[in-house]
Amino acid sequence: MQIKEKKSGKLNKKSQVTIFIIISIVIIAVLAILLYPRLKIIGVSPETTEEYIEACAEKAIGEAKEKLSMQGGSLEPESYVMFSGNKVEYLCYTNEYYQKCVMQRPILKRHFEQEIEQYAKEKIDGCVSKFKSEIENKGYSADIAPVDVNVEIIPESIEVDIDTSITLTKGSSQTYSDFSASSKSEMYNLLTISSSILNWEARYGDSDPVAYMAYYPDLKVEKLKQTDGTTIYTLTHRGTKEKFVFASRSIPWPAGYGVKEVLL
Repeated sequence: MQIKEKKSGKLNKKSQVTIFIIISIVIIAVLAILLYPRLKIIGVSPETTEEYIEACAEKAIGEAKEKLSMQGGSLEPESYVMFSGNKVEYLCYTNEYYQKCVMQRPILKRHFEQEIEQYAKEKIDGCVSKFKSEIENKGYSADIAPVDVNVEIIPESIEVDIDTSITLTKGSSQTYSDFSASSKSEMYNLLTISSSILNWEARYGDSDPVAYMAYYPDLKVEKLKQTDGTTIYTLTHRGTKEKFVFASRSIPWPAGYGVKEVLL
């Protein structure tokens, strides 16, 4: 009887391990479905033309927003400070002691939109080329007009219009055009409040994060001053956790004066 009990125990352990493995496989499969890019799931066919292009645009919006939000709104910052491994652009700057900064991006929202347009166009061009190659391998002829991208950041969303036309021919012809995509986002509010802070930096040389959070409780405004007169601002939407990080240098003091050194 004792021997049988031991075998039964071993079998139970093996069964438990098998069940655990099956559950793990199921979890991985579900995550793959949820997280795997939609472009990999959507098959290339005339019926999926719009879905394919729009999914590509949605993915490009997310990638661009993630990069721009940590770099002061520019894909390739020109005047910047390194912070947490990112090139954070100065949006208001002076290189003179005791002087207020000058706005570098007076129309910040439009600049952010243009940067998304640049990034998205390159990605969408790539998707269109791949689509053309794959659809032609299925016996279709594909005539595709040049791609133009227009981005608009509005309250609670980023909207993208894709101006192109795709004509597919295989016996008969069908044309697809007027593509669009959108992504839920609080970037409009983040950029609007950032512009207000920058105006205060340019006019008075400083701003009060506490006052902004009192007026806009959905936003968290963090302000980190450096010894060279640089101020790093990080705005975070409390609901979506989206961020916008930028730098300012206004009324800087000579070395040896001002705030204690903060390591970046």
